[in-house]
Amino acid sequence: PPRRAAPPPPPQPAPPPTGAAMAAAADQLEMALAEVAAQHMEAQAQAAQVQQWTEETDYSEKYSDDVYEYRRVTVPRAMTTLFPQGRCMAESEWRAFGITMSRGWEHYDHHYPESNVLLFRRVLGTDPKTGRIPDHMAEKVAQRKAYIAELEQQRQRMLLERSRREEMQAADMF
Repeated sequence: PPRRAAPPPPPQPAPPPTGAAMAAAADQLEMALAEVAAQHMEAQAQAAQVQQWTEETDYSEKYSDDVYEYRRVTVPRAMTTLFPQGRCMAESEWRAFGITMSRGWEHYDHHYPESNVLLFRRVLGTDPKTGRIPDHMAEKVAQRKAYIAELEQQRQRMLLERSRREEMQAADMF
């Protein structure tokens, strides 16, 4: 019969750590604990800052048209440095900054003269607990969004035409 290979010898126990190795491990552990403590303190400071901002945030009365209800939210100016630039915030983002409203609100625009004024809207009749819009409003919302997209295309064409005219005028000057 074929011979079986002998089983490998049992693993040898690791030599006990030296004093230098133990000191290095203790230093690493101490640095890790210090980092965790610093992160915890930073999180507490951020939570305190958000709480202060929450108390300083002002909510306008609601106003509406035939599709949406709107409201302005005025936040402390210091908060705006943390906002994403060039886009509106998702619900999870604005809620993380301590802005509190019922479900269904959408941050849809910025008030450019005052960067600390955020513009929100939601579809009329939205369920404030679930954020669900009424079925009969879906078509109105789609029409409104198509109209806004058409206006934006016209605006972009006008800006392009203006830019071309200015370039031609500048070229004619030389």
